Amino acid sequence: MAEQNDLTSALLEMSLLLRRYNMMWYGKNYGGLDPRQGQGRILTALRRMKRATQKELGFILDMRPQSLGELLQKLENSGYIRRTRSTDDKRVLVVELTEEGEHFQLQKPNYDELFIDLSFREKKVLQESLEKISMQLKTQIEKEHEDNFF
Repeated sequence: MAEQNDLTSALLEMSLLLRRYNMMWYGKNYGGLDPRQGQGRILTALRRMKRATQKELGFILDMRPQSLGELLQKLENSGYIRRTRSTDDKRVLVVELTEEGEHFQLQKPNYDELFIDLSFREKKVLQESLEKISMQLKTQIEKEHEDNFF
């Protein structure tokens, strides 16, 4: 059982370190614009939608209006988006990317450097192991999801 706890601890520690690495990398290279959270998440959504009302964005991204408003203000100050009043209803704010926002490309960190000390065989074993763990996690999530509905 101690071996299982060690394995779980190692996996959780790696997960936390990977998250910290991402935060540091995006902070250094893009001022914290991670495409999976905050301002980066809004830019990613707007790229797909082209334009949306502030209320629609809040619903889609599951964000409180005040939190969304603060992030939109930062993006507007940076020149990545513009907010305008709807011509149909002056109470509605329409959000769209500016030309600068459309051309802003978030890159991803190069994770290859994390595996530099592993042999080809070690990389293959790690990949296969992670795929098995991922499949088990997906199964557990589906089971939990089903249990919550009945």
